Amino acid sequence: MMTHDSDSTAGLLDGLLAGTAPAGRLGAPAAALAAALAASRDEPARLPVLGGLHGSSASLLLAGWFRRERRTALVVAPSRDAALRLADDLEAWLGPGDVVYLPQQEVLVYDRQSPDAELVGALMAGLARLGAGAPALAVTSLYGLRQRGLSPSRLAAATLGLAVGGRQDRETFCARLGELGYANVGLVARTGEYARRGALIDLFPPGDHPLRVEFFDDEIVSLRTFDPSTQRTLAKIERIDVLPVSHLVLDDDGILEAQVRVEQLVAGGDLAADDRLDLDARLEERVHAAGLEAFLPLFGPTALLTDHLPPDACLVWSDPAALAAQSELLDEEIPRLREARLRHDPWLPATGELVAPADELAALARPQAALCGSWIADDPVRWLERDAFESERFDTHRPGLRGGDVGRLAAALSAWEKEGRFARVLCDNQGQASRLAELLLEQEGALPAAMPVVGRLAEGFLWPAVGLALVTDHEFFDRYQRPARTRFRGGAVVKDSGNLQAGEYVVHVEYGIGLYRGLRRITVQDAERECLLLEYAAGDKVYVPVEKIGLVERFSSDRAAAPELSRLGTASWARVTRKARKAIQAMAAELLNLYAARQSLPGFAFPPDGDLLRSLEESFLHEETPDQLTSIADVKHDMERAQPMDRLVCGDVGYGKTEVAMRAAFKAVEAGRQAAVLCPTTLLAHQHGETFAERYRDFPARVAVLSRFQSPREQREVVRRAREGELDVLIGTHRLLSRDVRFQRLGLLVIDEEHRFGVRHKERLKQLRKEVDVLTLSATPIPRTLYLSLMGARDMSLITTPPRDRLPIHTEICAYSEEVLQEAILRELHRGGQVFFVHNRVETIQATAAKVRELLPSVRVCVAHGQMDEEALERVMAAFLAQEFDVLVTTTIIESGLDMPRVNTIVIDRADRFGLAQLYQIRGRVGRSSQRAFAYLMTPPGEALSQDARRRLSALQEFQALGSGYHIAMRDLEIRGAGNILGQEQHGHLEAIGFDLYCRLLDEAVSELRGGGRAAALEVKIDLKLPAYLPDDYIGDPEQKMDLYRRLVRITDDRGFRLVADEIRDRYGPPPPPVANLLQIGRIRALAARNGVEEIRVGRRELSLFFAGGREPSPLILRGLMGTGPKGLMFRAVDQLELKIPATRDDAPAAAYHILDLIDRLREDAGGDTAAAAPSKPLSRVKETS
Repeated sequence: MMTHDSDSTAGLLDGLLAGTAPAGRLGAPAAALAAALAASRDEPARLPVLGGLHGSSASLLLAGWFRRERRTALVVAPSRDAALRLADDLEAWLGPGDVVYLPQQEVLVYDRQSPDAELVGALMAGLARLGAGAPALAVTSLYGLRQRGLSPSRLAAATLGLAVGGRQDRETFCARLGELGYANVGLVARTGEYARRGALIDLFPPGDHPLRVEFFDDEIVSLRTFDPSTQRTLAKIERIDVLPVSHLVLDDDGILEAQVRVEQLVAGGDLAADDRLDLDARLEERVHAAGLEAFLPLFGPTALLTDHLPPDACLVWSDPAALAAQSELLDEEIPRLREARLRHDPWLPATGELVAPADELAALARPQAALCGSWIADDPVRWLERDAFESERFDTHRPGLRGGDVGRLAAALSAWEKEGRFARVLCDNQGQASRLAELLLEQEGALPAAMPVVGRLAEGFLWPAVGLALVTDHEFFDRYQRPARTRFRGGAVVKDSGNLQAGEYVVHVEYGIGLYRGLRRITVQDAERECLLLEYAAGDKVYVPVEKIGLVERFSSDRAAAPELSRLGTASWARVTRKARKAIQAMAAELLNLYAARQSLPGFAFPPDGDLLRSLEESFLHEETPDQLTSIADVKHDMERAQPMDRLVCGDVGYGKTEVAMRAAFKAVEAGRQAAVLCPTTLLAHQHGETFAERYRDFPARVAVLSRFQSPREQREVVRRAREGELDVLIGTHRLLSRDVRFQRLGLLVIDEEHRFGVRHKERLKQLRKEVDVLTLSATPIPRTLYLSLMGARDMSLITTPPRDRLPIHTEICAYSEEVLQEAILRELHRGGQVFFVHNRVETIQATAAKVRELLPSVRVCVAHGQMDEEALERVMAAFLAQEFDVLVTTTIIESGLDMPRVNTIVIDRADRFGLAQLYQIRGRVGRSSQRAFAYLMTPPGEALSQDARRRLSALQEFQALGSGYHIAMRDLEIRGAGNILGQEQHGHLEAIGFDLYCRLLDEAVSELRGGGRAAALEVKIDLKLPAYLPDDYIGDPEQKMDLYRRLVRITDDRGFRLVADEIRDRYGPPPPPVANLLQIGRIRALAARNGVEEIRVGRRELSLFFAGGREPSPLILRGLMGTGPKGLMFRAVDQLELKIPATRDDAPAAAYHILDLIDRLREDAGGDTAAAAPSKPLSRVKETS
């Protein structure tokens, strides 16, 4: 949105109203709108229309009227997109404080899906803002206006006011959150979720950040916002109103009202007595079940958005002709949806009870006016039952400047300035403004006095009477402009993929393959502790203390059958691991040789970034995500080294990997080198070609595409240009790897989705890796790629932060159903979007498309598949992209990289036949905008699926969170196996011990070979007779407990423990004694391991520390201990050195930490490392000193 300066935004608006702007006034047009609204109040049967408003001039008129009148108005746009654009424009003129966007729900009434909690929450926040009384310009769509929801009184009653010092019963509070639509989860990440942990309750109300409420008994002692991706506190606040995130409030009043209404329906004969049982059961559950919103009228009086407006508010209709068409479409679709759902539900409210009919809107007794572009005398406003008349016609025009002709733009700006108009080019960001200014300065002849400025409007316009001429850079350059109302959301944190679920197979380093049965609390020597319970053959059980959790890994392999459980007390597991270790040692040596060979290869060190690359980066139309910036920095660092780069950038679909590649390619071009981009499909190659050409259009970089869509002659010309250095960036399929394709100075190869290429192509890529820098992009890395990356034999960057306002894809697995298909398509078309229907059999694809046409006659359906003639395929895809069709019935040719932000629903037929990585890629073709996307994975009705297929489909449902491609790749490895990773011999060992343990042993072998031998980490046994664990009433989620236990075991220094202690206190509240003990024992364990102590135990009056053989302190340190240690310290040695200090059971932890800290400091003072050399003489005889 615009920056607020006198040149381009609210300052300009104020000047136009006051007549102090460089030219013209807005006062007269604003007064004309005010007069039209007054006339409507006096003559309710007539609707004044203000015409001639083109481009974004209507938003300026509305902003001028609001600034002049300071009066609330609701502006109704035909569609969601139109409402978003208008709201963005109004914020550009007025700032966000005076504009309220009221989003429509993304699902239609009678839908089996519930509206997204985030959208409902945003609507509730907007309604609460209007109810607060301050004037505002509210914007919604026609469907948003017509849909019924909570009444103002119910919204007020459903709002929870929280304040520091206030009192709330925690049980009642959580129950109330459930009534308001909040879902109880383990970890709060999205609007509409809450989690309870002891004295803390986390919840995510409508707004930018979730909330952490801390209690002492029933008193609220703290309110803090926190970051959902890190779960750490952001800021303290004093009070907040928690709004509902559902139109259904399932409290006592609502349930009672619904029960009474059901009784009335039965008494009136509208509902059979048998059918009432189903409704009664739903009401008794008090659960926000999917699609329950269809029964909203049962729960009490409903209301329209207009009922939330102040009494003097006005109503403004934007584009009445489009509104009429949209109203007609809704009137056709909604009864059809009701009929479809009545096949499954015995009763549903009438359409008028959920969506206001047109005559109800016509009866709204408020001052009204309509705004439009071209006025037509019989403009269709009959649905409003008013006589329309043109009360004012404004003389506005579109600038007519498109296609990027900078000379023509400079001439037009100069001409407008000579005419006395205020002329500006508005650019989305400073980089674009600076670059366009450079281009304007390069023009000959008269230059405009004003250079481009940062500002954001949907469309430019000329308004001579106001003295204004505004051009937008995205229109001038024919670029797509995304909505501005966005923010970052936390990505799916790539955490330990080894978190265990009860019932899963695991492998213990010493005991072998077992079944994990969950966490169990046991008492050992009067002290409670938590253990992992593992079950082995013959029902044998092993309790693994949580401090040894590092010895347990998930068991992952490609076995179709369940693995055989190991038998305790035999040598069989030892034999298996011994053979595996030997083979892994050889594998590690081979890996290191490959890595060393690559590091020793000579490469080209690219110079630091130049001015052109910096200009390109500044012209990026979006804000980079934090992970994007990190990945870009990683790639640049690699390119500037003298060794060939080989980096994998793993980011979810649509997360900005292409921008990373475009900057890398441009860095190569700026250094005088060429770049090649290798794509798995022809369609993707052409889309990348358009994307690169568009991104580089203002810069001296020549881009071309090489593919089968071109004639042989065209291909030969492209090959010649690459060979002779006339091309800077060449994009293509495996055609790039052909023998005839040569480059004059190739410096960078970008590979998109390497796993899609065959063996022969990969051999060629292996050779290229030795010669040039290679950047690989992948959303679901193949197991080998991921495995090598994790092993440190290849560099890897992860992009897990989603782009602004990105939502997870709602994924549903269902049997094929025409009703579900119809509902999915109609819902998407209602939102103004498009649909992919993936049917991967060319033989029957036309019949499938015909079935869709028969099911929905008004829907425009086209077909695309890989066996089509190239020109025909290109025409179909272009027509679909231009929105000439609604549904594309297609094969998997859409799988890779196609960017179509308007496609937000995908139906995948026979989803059980696809691999997991492929399903994930196909699903990723939707959800690339700020709207929630829907994916339907359809399977044959009544047909049993294989275990493998069930695991694939459930994995997609499990990993719906944003940024989960990394986890999908890990699960894909488990399901598909690793036969092609390692070769047959290594694969046998992996199958025997599992992927996770195999990787662990390989990592140890690599580290040992690199370091010439690495001492094993010291296992420290601690017996302080203290309860040390994470209580269930403090951290109830087993996965979070496992994650913390793993992290605590890995910490090796005091700072790490302090950070985790702070995090635990922040996320879960004051730690109870068992947690404090767990942290203290962890600190002691880390210090003990660092200083050679292998056992610590407490007696009745003394604490003993036993040193491992060969790890004893030097005589110098022992003398220091005797001089500075606690009173009563003594040591003795029989087979090992033992230190004793006086201590009781209560003060043993503090005493142990103190003496170990003293040893640690003495070691540092002595200049020795943590594994000090043994004393010069062995301690072989009994010796006791005090």
